[in-house]
Amino acid sequence: MGLLRLYPSAWRARYGDEMAALLEDRPPTRRDRVDLVRGALDAWLHPPIPSRVPAYAALLGGGVWTVLAMVILLQPVPADWPGYLIEVVPAAIVAVACLLVAVVGCALRLGDGGGRAESVAIAVVIVGHVAWAAMLAGTLAGIADGPGLAAAQTVAMVGTVSVGILLVRNRDEPTGALVAVGPLVMLIPSAIGWVAFGSIWTAVGLVGLFQRSTRIGPAGFA
Repeated sequence: MGLLRLYPSAWRARYGDEMAALLEDRPPTRRDRVDLVRGALDAWLHPPIPSRVPAYAALLGGGVWTVLAMVILLQPVPADWPGYLIEVVPAAIVAVACLLVAVVGCALRLGDGGGRAESVAIAVVIVGHVAWAAMLAGTLAGIADGPGLAAAQTVAMVGTVSVGILLVRNRDEPTGALVAVGPLVMLIPSAIGWVAFGSIWTAVGLVGLFQRSTRIGPAGFA
């Protein structure tokens, strides 16, 4: 059936024959077709075999953040505002972009268990990280201010903690615990907190590469 082509290739390889046979035995109604389209969207957002892109993004983002934090920590004197050397800001922007992908990827692990709270958390994560990256870019241009940068980073951290809590509540550990704790170490008023933050996200990436998903079953058609 043509609607099955809307599903990701991995989904079709795993469930396509079974679903095609089911549709052949019982031609879908209009409501079934709507469910199939909705199921295709869900399959793209919550694949049965999760992509490793979020794990690699966490590794890259955490690694870059750890390195730039170490550069700051090893300076003979503390850096002036914004708390880091201007030379590391481009790398920080890359790290924030990677962490955005990583956090959203972690949130999508919730599948149908996240509900409305998942959507809200993802929205906060996206707004916070985009604003954070924009404020860092503003730092390079000399137009950003401390309160704005702090506010954007806080929004990103609040969204990230929310994702971590949701993962823990849905028994997705240790990923959830790491994601929830990571932003909290940023409260440490020192580059040591930044090193810990980067290290935690590196750990999230490693867990993501080796942890097997528990999400099973085709989405949508009933």
